Amino acid sequence: MDSLTKPQPRIMFAAGEASGDMYAAELMSRLAEQLPELAAFGLGGARSRAAGIETIIDMDQVSVMGLVEVLRHYGSLRAALNTLIEALDRRRPDLLIAIDFQEFNQRLARAAKARGIPVLFFVAPQVWAWRPGRARHFDRYADHLAVLFDFEVPLFAQHGLPTTHVGHPLIDLIDRKTPSQPAARKTLALPADAPIIGLLPGSRRGEIERLLPVFIATADRLLAAEPARQFVLPRADSIDPDWLTKQIDRAAPSATLRDRLTITDSNARAVMAAADALLIASGTATLEAALIGTPQVIAYRSNVLTYALARGLLRIERVGLPNIVLDRPAVPERIQHAANPGRLAADIEAILSASGAREQRYAAGEIRERLGAGGAFERLAKLATRMVAGDDTASRLSDLNDHR
Repeated sequence: MDSLTKPQPRIMFAAGEASGDMYAAELMSRLAEQLPELAAFGLGGARSRAAGIETIIDMDQVSVMGLVEVLRHYGSLRAALNTLIEALDRRRPDLLIAIDFQEFNQRLARAAKARGIPVLFFVAPQVWAWRPGRARHFDRYADHLAVLFDFEVPLFAQHGLPTTHVGHPLIDLIDRKTPSQPAARKTLALPADAPIIGLLPGSRRGEIERLLPVFIATADRLLAAEPARQFVLPRADSIDPDWLTKQIDRAAPSATLRDRLTITDSNARAVMAAADALLIASGTATLEAALIGTPQVIAYRSNVLTYALARGLLRIERVGLPNIVLDRPAVPERIQHAANPGRLAADIEAILSASGAREQRYAAGEIRERLGAGGAFERLAKLATRMVAGDDTASRLSDLNDHR
């Protein structure tokens, strides 16, 4: 090779869940502009592949949540981790970008650092919610940490870890890619004037198995109260359509609900925009829905042991991201046994009222204000490009914190 020819830059991505897959794809599109010869590979899903990232491990193989669930799938998780570590050795990337998916990605990141491969970790562990001592030792897993919220910077920087507040990427995604309600309904072939309720039981099989029967029973109650209502359920990219059909059949919707239930392929954001109200699993999607401005009720059920352990470790009262951002219960959240059809149907009826919808839309405006300006992907791409080039992350990247 000509001594003047620059080697092809290589980046490994590690995105093990739906939100991370979305962020990886968006980040890749920015990086491809700045590094045209970039070779990208690693852990991801359909969106990562569409953006040009070679997925040597598909996120479906590792996308589990909760202690019991992780123990049950330990063998496949360990095999996936070993395959990625082997890729670190064989392909020697210039940078590992680990996106959330904390426990798995921390192990991969530690392996990368042991091999002298720089690590950019995007999305901090929620040390403000549980196990705050993790902040002290996070430099074991990252050379630089990019965080969503400005209050997270001092939590990690005080321990000597270079930390940059890039902002929340959902601001950019919502502003750029969300259709109006009429356009969303047209795209999804939904009635223009019918009351529409979105059902979003999650993107992992485990959470769908626990929540879908509850959501279907809730929808039946809502339909009995108002026969004009329509329901729409988006299928996540990670979920096999035949498997989802079997889960719906197992949930035993009434014949009337079957006629009023539309299943869409992906396109959860269009469903959020099209609906008058949402019944939604706790997670990143709840913040996305809040930014779109659609009233929602948050629900979640986990394994009993996982829930008991989590409750013992949590330092905050709320689990829904909109409520965490606002530090008040702006959105109803029903967890475990409280996530039952009677309670959820009553909550949906309340937020469909004029006053309930108005309160949540007001809260959505507050959330947008607290999350700040857009441009997270541009800042993150700049950070990654400098790290690939070997710039001093501690002294030369601090200017990226000055965007608010």
